[in-house]
Amino acid sequence: MMKVFANNLDHPEGLAWSPSGWVAAGGEAGQVYRIDPATGEVNEIAQTGGFILGMAFDGQDNLYLCDMGRNAVLRLDTKTGEISDLTTGKVGRELKSPNFPVFHSDGRLFFSESGDWGSRNGSVFCIHPNGDVTLESEAVSAFTNGLAIDPVEKYLYIVESENPQISRCEILSNSLSAPELVVSMPQTVPDGLLFTTDGNLIICCYRPDAVFIWNGMHLEEIINDWAGILLAAPTNGAFIGKDHDRFITANLAGRYLAELEVPYTGAALNYPIR
Repeated sequence: MMKVFANNLDHPEGLAWSPSGWVAAGGEAGQVYRIDPATGEVNEIAQTGGFILGMAFDGQDNLYLCDMGRNAVLRLDTKTGEISDLTTGKVGRELKSPNFPVFHSDGRLFFSESGDWGSRNGSVFCIHPNGDVTLESEAVSAFTNGLAIDPVEKYLYIVESENPQISRCEILSNSLSAPELVVSMPQTVPDGLLFTTDGNLIICCYRPDAVFIWNGMHLEEIINDWAGILLAAPTNGAFIGKDHDRFITANLAGRYLAELEVPYTGAALNYPIR
Protein backbone atom coordinates (compact mmCIF):
# COMPACT_ATOMS: atom_id res chain seq x y z
CA MET A 1 0.00 0.00 0.00
CA MET A 2 1.16 3.52 -0.82
CA LYS A 3 -0.33 6.91 0.02
CA VAL A 4 0.65 10.56 0.07
CA PHE A 5 2.23 11.46 3.41
CA ALA A 6 2.64 15.23 2.88
CA ASN A 7 1.87 17.43 -0.10
CA ASN A 8 2.76 20.80 -1.68
CA LEU A 9 6.55 20.48 -1.34
CA ASP A 10 8.99 21.86 -3.91
CA HIS A 11 10.50 18.70 -5.41
CA PRO A 12 11.89 17.18 -2.19
CA GLU A 13 15.18 15.31 -2.53
CA GLY A 14 16.02 14.79 1.15
CA LEU A 15 14.15 14.12 4.38
CA ALA A 16 14.98 13.22 7.97
CA TRP A 17 13.32 12.14 11.22
CA SER A 18 13.89 14.45 14.16
CA PRO A 19 14.77 13.07 17.63
CA SER A 20 11.89 15.19 18.96
CA GLY A 21 9.36 13.55 16.63
CA TRP A 22 8.82 15.48 13.41
CA VAL A 23 9.84 15.13 9.77
CA ALA A 24 12.11 17.56 7.93
CA ALA A 25 12.25 17.81 4.15
CA GLY A 26 13.95 20.15 1.69
CA GLY A 27 13.04 21.98 -1.49
CA GLU A 28 14.81 22.90 -4.72
CA ALA A 29 14.73 26.63 -3.89
CA GLY A 30 16.34 26.13 -0.49
CA GLN A 31 13.18 25.57 1.51
CA VAL A 32 13.32 23.58 4.75
CA TYR A 33 9.97 22.11 5.75
CA ARG A 34 8.70 20.87 9.12
CA ILE A 35 6.01 18.19 8.77
CA ASP A 36 3.68 16.86 11.46
CA PRO A 37 3.75 13.03 11.16
CA ALA A 38 0.24 12.73 12.59
CA THR A 39 -1.49 15.09 10.16
CA GLY A 40 0.95 15.68 7.29
CA GLU A 41 0.71 19.44 7.91
CA VAL A 42 3.63 21.27 6.27
CA ASN A 43 5.29 24.47 7.50
CA GLU A 44 8.28 26.17 5.90
CA ILE A 45 10.74 26.97 8.71
CA ALA A 46 13.79 28.23 6.81
CA GLN A 47 15.07 29.28 3.40
CA THR A 48 18.73 28.94 2.41
CA GLY A 49 18.47 30.28 -1.13
CA GLY A 50 20.12 27.13 -2.48
CA PHE A 51 18.89 23.61 -3.31
CA ILE A 52 18.56 21.20 -0.39
CA LEU A 53 19.67 17.61 -0.96
CA GLY A 54 20.35 15.22 1.97
CA MET A 55 19.91 16.16 5.63
CA ALA A 56 20.56 14.79 9.14
CA PHE A 57 19.69 15.80 12.71
CA ASP A 58 21.92 15.99 15.76
CA GLY A 59 20.71 15.37 19.31
CA GLN A 60 19.63 18.99 19.82
CA ASP A 61 17.34 19.12 16.78
CA ASN A 62 19.88 21.04 14.72
CA LEU A 63 19.57 20.09 11.08
CA TYR A 64 22.60 19.58 8.82
CA LEU A 65 21.86 20.32 5.18
CA CYS A 66 23.76 19.44 2.02
CA ASP A 67 23.00 22.47 -0.14
CA MET A 68 23.90 21.99 -3.80
CA GLY A 69 22.91 25.56 -4.67
CA ARG A 70 25.28 27.06 -2.11
CA ASN A 71 28.01 24.41 -2.61
CA ALA A 72 28.19 23.91 1.15
CA VAL A 73 27.04 21.90 4.14
CA LEU A 74 24.92 24.11 6.39
CA ARG A 75 23.72 23.85 9.98
CA LEU A 76 20.20 25.06 10.77
CA ASP A 77 19.28 25.78 14.38
CA THR A 78 15.63 24.80 14.10
CA LYS A 79 14.80 26.66 17.32
CA THR A 80 16.21 30.06 16.30
CA GLY A 81 16.38 29.76 12.50
CA GLU A 82 20.10 30.62 12.45
CA ILE A 83 21.97 29.11 9.49
CA SER A 84 25.74 28.47 9.63
CA ASP A 85 28.05 27.45 6.77
CA LEU A 86 30.26 24.59 7.99
CA THR A 87 32.45 23.94 4.95
CA THR A 88 33.20 27.04 2.87
CA GLY A 89 36.88 27.90 3.19
CA LYS A 90 37.64 24.67 5.05
CA VAL A 91 37.72 22.12 2.24
CA GLY A 92 40.66 23.32 0.15
CA ARG A 93 38.58 23.36 -3.00
CA GLU A 94 35.09 24.36 -4.09
CA LEU A 95 32.44 21.75 -3.43
CA LYS A 96 30.48 20.99 -6.58
CA SER A 97 27.54 19.02 -5.22
CA PRO A 98 27.49 18.17 -1.49
CA ASN A 99 24.85 15.48 -1.46
CA PHE A 100 24.20 13.52 1.74
CA PRO A 101 25.29 13.64 5.42
CA VAL A 102 25.29 10.87 8.04
CA PHE A 103 26.34 10.96 11.70
CA HIS A 104 28.61 8.53 13.50
CA SER A 105 27.86 8.19 17.22
CA ASP A 106 31.21 9.85 18.06
CA GLY A 107 29.99 13.08 16.43
CA ARG A 108 31.78 12.78 13.10
CA LEU A 109 29.54 13.89 10.24
CA PHE A 110 30.44 12.17 6.97
CA PHE A 111 29.10 13.72 3.80
CA SER A 112 29.28 12.86 0.14
CA GLU A 113 30.42 15.23 -2.59
CA SER A 114 29.01 13.92 -5.86
CA GLY A 115 31.21 15.88 -8.24
CA ASP A 116 30.17 15.93 -11.90
CA TRP A 117 28.26 13.15 -13.64
CA GLY A 118 30.64 11.42 -16.05
CA SER A 119 33.82 12.84 -14.50
CA ARG A 120 34.22 10.36 -11.61
CA ASN A 121 35.42 13.11 -9.31
CA GLY A 122 33.20 12.40 -6.33
CA SER A 123 34.49 11.97 -2.78
CA VAL A 124 33.63 11.61 0.90
CA PHE A 125 34.45 14.28 3.50
CA CYS A 126 34.09 14.43 7.27
CA ILE A 127 33.13 17.35 9.50
CA HIS A 128 34.69 16.65 12.90
CA PRO A 129 33.15 17.72 16.22
CA ASN A 130 35.79 20.47 16.50
CA GLY A 131 34.72 21.90 13.13
CA ASP A 132 37.65 20.65 11.06
CA VAL A 133 36.78 19.27 7.61
CA THR A 134 38.87 16.45 6.15
CA LEU A 135 38.88 14.58 2.86
CA GLU A 136 38.24 10.91 3.69
CA SER A 137 38.12 9.13 0.32
CA GLU A 138 38.43 9.81 -3.39
CA ALA A 139 38.20 6.12 -4.23
CA VAL A 140 34.38 6.05 -4.32
CA SER A 141 34.22 8.59 -7.08
CA ALA A 142 31.49 7.52 -9.54
CA PHE A 143 28.98 10.23 -8.55
CA THR A 144 29.23 9.69 -4.79
CA ASN A 145 25.70 9.87 -3.42
CA GLY A 146 23.76 8.43 -0.46
CA LEU A 147 25.50 7.26 2.72
CA ALA A 148 24.54 5.00 5.61
CA ILE A 149 26.37 3.59 8.63
CA ASP A 150 25.48 0.03 9.58
CA PRO A 151 23.89 -0.61 13.01
CA VAL A 152 27.18 -1.76 14.60
CA GLU A 153 29.09 1.17 13.03
CA LYS A 154 31.71 -0.95 11.32
CA TYR A 155 31.20 0.35 7.78
CA LEU A 156 30.18 3.45 5.91
CA TYR A 157 28.04 2.34 2.96
CA ILE A 158 28.28 4.58 -0.10
CA VAL A 159 26.20 4.87 -3.26
CA GLU A 160 28.12 5.32 -6.51
CA SER A 161 25.22 6.25 -8.77
CA GLU A 162 27.14 6.29 -12.03
CA ASN A 163 28.63 2.78 -11.84
CA PRO A 164 25.91 1.95 -10.52
CA GLN A 165 26.74 0.16 -7.25
CA ILE A 166 26.90 0.25 -3.49
CA SER A 167 30.37 0.23 -1.93
CA ARG A 168 31.54 0.32 1.68
CA CYS A 169 34.58 1.51 3.63
CA GLU A 170 35.53 0.36 7.10
CA ILE A 171 35.27 3.20 9.61
CA LEU A 172 38.58 3.52 11.43
CA SER A 173 39.37 5.76 14.39
CA ASN A 174 40.47 8.66 12.19
CA SER A 175 40.04 7.54 8.59
CA LEU A 176 38.22 5.26 6.16
CA SER A 177 39.63 2.07 4.66
CA ALA A 178 39.85 1.38 0.94
CA PRO A 179 36.40 0.62 -0.50
CA GLU A 180 34.99 -2.77 -1.37
CA LEU A 181 32.04 -3.58 -3.60
CA VAL A 182 28.81 -4.54 -1.83
CA VAL A 183 26.36 -4.97 -4.71
CA SER A 184 26.08 -3.89 -8.36
CA MET A 185 22.75 -2.54 -9.60
CA PRO A 186 22.75 -2.55 -13.43
CA GLN A 187 20.24 -0.34 -15.25
CA THR A 188 19.38 1.68 -12.15
CA VAL A 189 20.45 5.00 -10.62
CA PRO A 190 20.65 4.28 -6.88
CA ASP A 191 20.51 7.33 -4.64
CA GLY A 192 19.64 6.97 -0.92
CA LEU A 193 20.44 4.35 1.71
CA LEU A 194 19.10 3.35 5.12
CA PHE A 195 19.25 0.28 7.36
CA THR A 196 16.52 -1.83 8.90
CA THR A 197 16.73 -3.11 12.47
CA ASP A 198 17.83 -6.54 11.22
CA GLY A 199 20.72 -5.10 9.21
CA ASN A 200 19.21 -5.16 5.75
CA LEU A 201 20.03 -2.24 3.49
CA ILE A 202 17.21 -0.32 1.80
CA ILE A 203 18.18 1.43 -1.44
CA CYS A 204 16.07 4.23 -2.90
CA CYS A 205 16.47 5.03 -6.59
CA TYR A 206 16.37 8.10 -8.77
CA ARG A 207 15.69 5.68 -11.63
CA PRO A 208 13.60 3.59 -11.89
CA ASP A 209 10.78 4.69 -9.54
CA ALA A 210 11.65 1.85 -7.19
CA VAL A 211 12.96 0.87 -3.76
CA PHE A 212 15.19 -2.19 -3.26
CA ILE A 213 16.46 -4.18 -0.28
CA TRP A 214 19.82 -5.96 0.01
CA ASN A 215 20.10 -8.67 2.66
CA GLY A 216 23.80 -9.34 2.15
CA MET A 217 23.21 -12.00 -0.48
CA HIS A 218 20.19 -11.05 -2.57
CA LEU A 219 18.87 -7.81 -4.06
CA GLU A 220 15.07 -7.58 -4.24
CA GLU A 221 12.56 -4.91 -5.16
CA ILE A 222 10.30 -3.76 -2.35
CA ILE A 223 8.22 -1.80 -4.81
CA ASN A 224 8.47 -0.63 -8.42
CA ASP A 225 5.90 2.02 -9.30
CA TRP A 226 6.40 1.66 -13.05
CA ALA A 227 3.62 4.18 -13.80
CA GLY A 228 5.11 6.79 -11.45
CA ILE A 229 1.81 7.34 -9.68
CA LEU A 230 3.05 7.73 -6.10
CA LEU A 231 6.79 7.22 -6.49
CA ALA A 232 8.46 9.86 -8.65
CA ALA A 233 12.25 9.58 -8.36
CA PRO A 234 12.19 8.37 -4.72
CA THR A 235 15.69 9.59 -3.94
CA ASN A 236 15.73 9.15 -0.15
CA GLY A 237 13.73 7.40 2.53
CA ALA A 238 13.28 7.48 6.30
CA PHE A 239 11.73 5.34 9.00
CA ILE A 240 9.67 7.51 11.31
CA GLY A 241 7.54 7.17 14.43
CA LYS A 242 8.40 6.20 18.00
CA ASP A 243 9.13 2.64 16.90
CA HIS A 244 10.57 3.57 13.47
CA ASP A 245 7.78 1.49 11.93
CA ARG A 246 6.55 3.92 9.25
CA PHE A 247 8.48 4.27 6.00
CA ILE A 248 8.34 7.41 3.89
CA THR A 249 10.17 8.54 0.75
CA ALA A 250 11.03 11.85 -0.85
CA ASN A 251 10.05 12.27 -4.50
CA LEU A 252 12.37 14.59 -6.38
CA ALA A 253 10.22 14.52 -9.52
CA GLY A 254 7.05 15.24 -7.53
CA ARG A 255 5.74 17.64 -4.92
CA TYR A 256 5.05 15.27 -2.06
CA LEU A 257 6.38 12.64 0.32
CA ALA A 258 4.92 9.16 0.00
CA GLU A 259 4.30 6.58 2.73
CA LEU A 260 4.81 2.90 1.89
CA GLU A 261 3.66 -0.10 3.87
CA VAL A 262 6.73 -2.33 4.33
CA PRO A 263 7.40 -5.32 6.64
CA TYR A 264 10.47 -3.70 8.22
CA THR A 265 11.41 -1.29 10.98
CA GLY A 266 14.28 1.15 10.83
CA ALA A 267 17.59 0.87 12.65
CA ALA A 268 18.23 3.44 15.36
CA LEU A 269 19.85 6.65 14.13
CA ASN A 270 22.77 8.49 15.66
CA TYR A 271 21.85 11.85 17.19
CA PRO A 272 25.10 13.07 18.77
CA ILE A 273 25.27 16.22 20.87
CA ARG A 274 27.50 18.75 19.10
